[in-house]
Amino acid sequence: MQVTPETLPRHELVGLHARVVESTDPSRVGIEGEVVRETMRTLVIDSEEPRSSDSDSGVKQVPKRGAKFEFRLTDEAAASAKDAGTASQPAGGESQTTGEGAAYVTVDGVELLSRPATRSETGVDSKWR
Repeated sequence: MQVTPETLPRHELVGLHARVVESTDPSRVGIEGEVVRETMRTLVIDSEEPRSSDSDSGVKQVPKRGAKFEFRLTDEAAASAKDAGTASQPAGGESQTTGEGAAYVTVDGVELLSRPATRSETGVDSKWR
């Protein structure tokens, strides 16, 4: 199944670019980078660029509960989102937006609270179940 803005919560998140757009801990807002690992309750994001000092760069573990994440999808997912008539700016309050060759999807971390393998198995609509 192809990753689209509608099916993103059911898919593997490792390898996607993510950004924390809201959090109960204000120090986590703005953390962005590639998702390198996912657990049942956290996303581990590798931030390549330092935010304010050298100590802010590197791998950050962000709890899913209490956070909203913006994921960037590229290629076919962006094309299908553009066909759906979505906007063209990231993180402006829209849940799905597109930019040049990318679709930005905002997901509440609560929707991602489960084991990644279980989430993708049980979230997929299948006529065989």
